[in-house]
Amino acid sequence: MTAASLLRSARGSHGLSQRALADRARVAQPRIADIEAGQHDTTVRRLEHLLATLGQRIAVLPTLSRPACEAALAIATELASNSDRHAWREVIQLSDDLAGASPAVRVALAVTEPAPTGDHRYDALVAAIVDHWLTTDRLPLPEWVRTPQRTLTEPWHVEPLASLRSAARKATPKAIARHGIYLAASELESV
Repeated sequence: MTAASLLRSARGSHGLSQRALADRARVAQPRIADIEAGQHDTTVRRLEHLLATLGQRIAVLPTLSRPACEAALAIATELASNSDRHAWREVIQLSDDLAGASPAVRVALAVTEPAPTGDHRYDALVAAIVDHWLTTDRLPLPEWVRTPQRTLTEPWHVEPLASLRSAARKATPKAIARHGIYLAASELESV
């Protein structure tokens, strides 16, 4: 994860503008814009200061897997490029990363709230995947997973063929269905 994506995700999950963060951190807003655009490779010290303003800190994890907050940024990038297929690939990678992690690392990968992806369905899907993999091993859930904005009010049947939706609904894990999403667990596996 780059300093740019880390800061953008942290700021986005708090719903703050660059100006609001700059005011809180007592730094110039263009500096934050440069960091988030990747035009300025900031120091760890400066990044720690900005994150502390948001009540967050940097941690080193014993894994190469991406945290959910970074996966959500990748999904948002693909959705902004109108590439649902690539966004779905990022979803599957998130599921693979959580599935392959030890219980402690799984919780660590999920603890930071992701910034919105720009599509409520995918925001709920990220939460549903985290919910699924953490509840599988009865691990604690971060608060953001069960917030109302992470649950769809209208069900999303991911299966495009109406004739297969009933089977997909029956094969949907409970943790995923809680978020208003219906898809067979096998759809979240790499092939």
